[in-house]
Amino acid sequence: MTTAAQQRVIEWLANGKTGVSSKTMAFYLGFDVRPDDCGHPHDPADFNRCLILLETVPEMRPHLPRMAEISPYWARLAARWDDVEKCFREEAGLGWAKSQEAYATCKLMKEVLHGS
Repeated sequence: MTTAAQQRVIEWLANGKTGVSSKTMAFYLGFDVRPDDCGHPHDPADFNRCLILLETVPEMRPHLPRMAEISPYWARLAARWDDVEKCFREEAGLGWAKSQEAYATCKLMKEVLHGS
């Protein structure tokens, strides 16, 4: 990633709405640093924060498959990212622009992450 993109990651880390999963993505894709406290998106709110990071730093998106290196959960999610993103954007919209509920996305995430 370019220095300008990394600067946007730093600004997002300092001032954005972050969570463990989005910070994991920011550090790993932005700086090749695996945080001790790694996490994956557990629910649509976590997923939304990750999407906002990708909107803020679109240069990260092509590297998203690398998140599979973090954990089996990230591997399953990275493989189905486009499906989960499409579901979330249609149901709730980026930043919850359409709805404050995302039941279908939650169900899909559980299926992806846990095979249920």
